[in-house]
Amino acid sequence: MKTAVFLLFAVAGWAQPLRVYSEFAQIDASGKVTAPAEPREILSPAIARNAFSSFQVVVDVPRGTAYQLYVAQNPENAVEVTLYRENGDKLERVPQPASGTGTQVFWMDLWTARDAAVQRIKVEPQLRVNNDWVIYPIEARVMSATVPDGDLTGFATFCKWTQDRQLVNPVSVSSFHLRNVQQDDAMASIAPREEFEKLFFPCDASKSPDPEWYLRIRDYLLRLR
Repeated sequence: MKTAVFLLFAVAGWAQPLRVYSEFAQIDASGKVTAPAEPREILSPAIARNAFSSFQVVVDVPRGTAYQLYVAQNPENAVEVTLYRENGDKLERVPQPASGTGTQVFWMDLWTARDAAVQRIKVEPQLRVNNDWVIYPIEARVMSATVPDGDLTGFATFCKWTQDRQLVNPVSVSSFHLRNVQQDDAMASIAPREEFEKLFFPCDASKSPDPEWYLRIRDYLLRLR
């Protein structure tokens, strides 16, 4: 069994070559987070059933350095994993292992089935570079929360997230953000309305300097049963 090698490149002065962030963290072409100042740590994220969950995986290696990126699971096939290479707003689907050279940001898309067991699962990005391995340990929590079937619209619409955005490119960062928020909106339709509105409205999404502000809404929805 492979073990995590987080200090592998410390002697050579390399930065941590494998990092994982939320779908909302803003990351530049060099692989650095530009906002928020303190991005959420992704180690044990909650994920809903009958839903997609998305994360950004940063491979940060010197220019010209070849690598291969895998996503391992335990139990096997606990979720369906799809990798995309980020190219601006575009997402380019890549097979596993994903190969490349130099710094790259990937979109890791997880699909969790409606009948998935409520349990902890390992979904671990694994980077092979210079014949060594670096593993980012993620123990995702499959929650009881389940996105309802059908084209349901929640009462919230989350500060016009779903009202003002159009699906122009069906495979892009912005369209996948919209897809995921629409899932949340469907879950909001079964949330206690008074409690939900008391906690989250009115909101100032357009004024917030923190692109991860929205995650507190998702955290609440994922605790629903």
